Amino acid sequence: KKSFYDDVIKILNYHNKFKQLVEIGCADGLILKNLSPSYNYFGYEIENNYILKLKNKYQNKENYKFYNKSIDEINFEQYDNKTTMIVLVGVFHHISNEKIIEFLKKTSNFSVYAIDAVRLKDQNFLTKILLDNDKGEFIRTENEYKNILENYNFILARNKYLRVPYDHLISFKKLESEFLETFLK
Repeated sequence: KKSFYDDVIKILNYHNKFKQLVEIGCADGLILKNLSPSYNYFGYEIENNYILKLKNKYQNKENYKFYNKSIDEINFEQYDNKTTMIVLVGVFHHISNEKIIEFLKKTSNFSVYAIDAVRLKDQNFLTKILLDNDKGEFIRTENEYKNILENYNFILARNKYLRVPYDHLISFKKLESEFLETFLK
């Protein structure tokens, strides 16, 4: 199976207007394996042990910065909304609607790509068990995501990324939807 991050790299390569990548929930920085060194990368993570490892691993990369901050602590005004893409992998299902609404206000002019676990009526039994055991307290239905993420486009990715049956909802805005649909479906 391919990685979430393979698709993010494809998006960055297609939209060559981006010079900066802001990743919220960067964890162990998997995207950095294939990210062109020409990008300025800003990784945010609430687990400080990840940040310490990344700072150590990429200490010679001056254009890579790592911060131990939550989504509501990020000052998005420091980034140029025309040349910055924001990526969130598995973040929305860990935060409340109120935090998402605050994020939406702060990033209304940015290009955003997010992927999260989603609950579906016809979901595989194993997927339901996995979702019930996920640490995310806010796994939403497709309609619940759509209601809160106004002005976003959506693509349902069923069993696309993991070796076990698992459903994700890709949410994005200010990105070419026809291009994304060609390789995300």
